[in-house]
Amino acid sequence: MPQCRIFLEIMCCLRGQSMDIVLTFTGSSCDLALHPVSSRTAENIRTNGRKIYSQKYMNWWRRGNTRNFGMRIDAATTVQLTVDGQPVPFDTKALMATGTTLNPELFLGSRARFMAVMGFTDERCTYRWVWRNVDSFDANAFAARVLDLSPCLTEGFSALSDVTYAGRAADEFNWSNPSGFTLIDPVVVDLDRVRLEERVA
Repeated sequence: MPQCRIFLEIMCCLRGQSMDIVLTFTGSSCDLALHPVSSRTAENIRTNGRKIYSQKYMNWWRRGNTRNFGMRIDAATTVQLTVDGQPVPFDTKALMATGTTLNPELFLGSRARFMAVMGFTDERCTYRWVWRNVDSFDANAFAARVLDLSPCLTEGFSALSDVTYAGRAADEFNWSNPSGFTLIDPVVVDLDRVRLEERVA
């Protein structure tokens, strides 16, 4: 990796211009809405399950600021990093390990007793981040924002939400090639239980 960085910086100097960095992930993305709900609504969701999606207008569950997006990182995920069009090795595990974790603290700190998790986790698509006019390349300068829903869903449920380079947001972000998705069975989370577990931990 150091040799690769030196080569790229030499090429950059010879060209007399800065670099474009492009990071592309292709895999299963998630779009999950976290809705604080009353005891009555929680019981309605438990009783009706997936039918709850069709009880109101189309896509009502994804309205407002309750949505959380991300790319699941698993064995089926592919990643490509290019610097000025040249492919460069990329360590996805290192990126995820050093990321800033985002979790539903907003709801854990609210008065809500229950939270409904609705949406999907299986849409195959591509996330693409582009940084333009970068002066130098450092493979360790990437940082991730990781959506962690372990307290609300299964242990270890996390997704890549965003990537920065040297503290800089991407100049371009593209979401493309969606392949369709299957809505999950709505999950009702007892926030009092989660709060207790968080305090014990």
